[in-house]
Amino acid sequence: MPVTSSNEEADEGGTGPPAEKAERQRIYLHFYAKKLGTGDVHVYILGPDASSIGGLDINSANDPEKMAALLTKVVAQLLTEPGPPAVKPHPQSAAPASAADSIILHLVSRSLAGGSWHEFPSENWIVLGRVEWAQLLPGDAVAQNAWELPRPVAVKLAEWVYPQNEEKTQANRSRVDVASFRMTVVRLQNGLARARIDGRVRLKHSFSPGGGAEDYADSELLGFVDFDMSKRTVQRLRLVTNKAIYAGGEFQASLVSMSRETLDALGQ
Repeated sequence: MPVTSSNEEADEGGTGPPAEKAERQRIYLHFYAKKLGTGDVHVYILGPDASSIGGLDINSANDPEKMAALLTKVVAQLLTEPGPPAVKPHPQSAAPASAADSIILHLVSRSLAGGSWHEFPSENWIVLGRVEWAQLLPGDAVAQNAWELPRPVAVKLAEWVYPQNEEKTQANRSRVDVASFRMTVVRLQNGLARARIDGRVRLKHSFSPGGGAEDYADSELLGFVDFDMSKRTVQRLRLVTNKAIYAGGEFQASLVSMSRETLDALGQ
């Protein structure tokens, strides 16, 4: 059964339960004594009696062949019988609680560099309340064929558009210098409309929570929003980066509105 433990919570001075801190320390010292390898970011494999079996440093653990070899060795050592997963697979990132009339946007971003934890995308959730998402709508679809998204809502869409970084909390620490989203109606029929979205984002976001280099994420985005003019509601929104650079490297991001039915199907 895979288990994760946050360094920030379980280390000395962290906010985790005392029992978790004590168990982390026990595992660390036991692996150190048996010379099985240790580290702040490390894979520790324990037996059914919580004894130390084996482990891998994070770089080796990201190598499928090395990880598979270690797990195969452990299975043979413990004579493990095949069986169903102890925990049913489920999404690792859940949408936050929100009002029934909110729009929930799922943002996924990843560096194109590859290697280590760049292999995994980062996820975030953006919740727009009724007053906020109403600003996506035009004042008059006939007289106003193009408009700019007001800055407060534009910033809310833009502030998470950067690739995987080192994070310790859910606090936003981006400084948004540019958040431009121009909406242009490209289709209008029977009160249903689609607007093209042309976006540009520039924000400053340091790689580590403690600061460091002042890295910038510059993005050009393209997408659309569908809305019902008679009901004054947003039906769906889709945005993707067609050009995005952070600290000299390329990344990609997508921002998709999620229906309540989809979230319910995911068990969220």
